Amino acid sequence: MGLRDKYAKKLAEQGFKPLELTEENVQAIFNRCLATNDTPKENISRSIIFSRTFGYKQEDQIVFSFDKDKLLANSKNIKYLYGQLKSIHSEKGKMSFDETYLNYSGINWTTNKTYVVELLHLGCTHETLLVSPFNAETNSTLIASSLVTPTLSTKDSNFPLWWEQHKAEWE
Repeated sequence: MGLRDKYAKKLAEQGFKPLELTEENVQAIFNRCLATNDTPKENISRSIIFSRTFGYKQEDQIVFSFDKDKLLANSKNIKYLYGQLKSIHSEKGKMSFDETYLNYSGINWTTNKTYVVELLHLGCTHETLLVSPFNAETNSTLIASSLVTPTLSTKDSNFPLWWEQHKAEWE
C-alpha cells in the first residue's frame, strides 16, 4: 500500500474528504445543492454571476436557485474546490473568467463552460460568499481571499505532506 493509498484510507475514516477539482465533482455538488419543488421558499438561495447590474446583457443573466441547507452542508467541499483554482494560489484578489478554467498547476481542469459556470454559481451565494458577481467591463470577479485558501488535489504528490500541515483547518 503506497503513501497516497494510506492517506486515502485515513481520510475516508474522517468526516471531511478533500476532493479534486474535476467536472464530475463540481457537477455532483451543483446538482446536490439545487433547490427542488419541495424546497421551502424561505430556504432558497439565488445566484447570479452575470448580472445586468454589473453590465451584462439580459440574456447573460441566468439565475440558479439553491437549497440553503444543502449549500451549507457542502460549503467545505465548495471552498476546497475553489482553493484549487490558479487565481487562489496567486493571491491576486480577483479572477478573470478565462482564469476559472485553470487549476493551481496552470492546467485546464475543464474545457467546458458549463462546469465553470456551475462552480462559479456555487461560490456566489449568500451562504458561500466566495466570489462576487462578474463585472462586464473587466470580465472578472473579486475573490473573498479571507474565506478561500489554497488547497491541493489529493492526486498531487505534495498532498500528503500538505494535508498533514493543513488538515486541522478542514476537520
